[in-house]
Amino acid sequence: MKRAVIYYSLTDNTKEAAEFVARELDASLFCIELAKPMPETKAKQMFLGGMQASLGFTPEIKGVPQDLEAYEEIILGTPIWAGKEASPIHTLLKKYAIADRVYAVFTFSGGGDNEKCIASLSKTLVNLKCNVALADRAHESSSNNPQKLKQFVEDILS
Repeated sequence: MKRAVIYYSLTDNTKEAAEFVARELDASLFCIELAKPMPETKAKQMFLGGMQASLGFTPEIKGVPQDLEAYEEIILGTPIWAGKEASPIHTLLKKYAIADRVYAVFTFSGGGDNEKCIASLSKTLVNLKCNVALADRAHESSSNNPQKLKQFVEDILS
């Protein structure tokens, strides 16, 4: 089975997890980026990201593999913005016919909202079988992330 891990990462939290998952699953790895980068300051990033996610914006993205249809199983990685997936991942799901091939999702949050995000994604991702909620590296519970990621990979493989 040909697998791909597709993720968006603003602060490298999601990137590190995506690299681990792709390595463990022997999957292709793709980073989705905004065509127009986020502002430099954290406050502006939080405002813009939260607004885009809340309002369902679909900003232009780059980094989408040209042979996306070749992947039978897709694992998504996303930070959580305002209780939803990051807007670049929202764009990916809206503009590309992959929702039925996304079987697993890992999310990153600095303040919770993982359940809310997964509940929202589950409406679109009808074949979602695995998900894991990870904590931003600045959060005290982030020390649990490595074990959670290992279990996530095991769950995908079972």
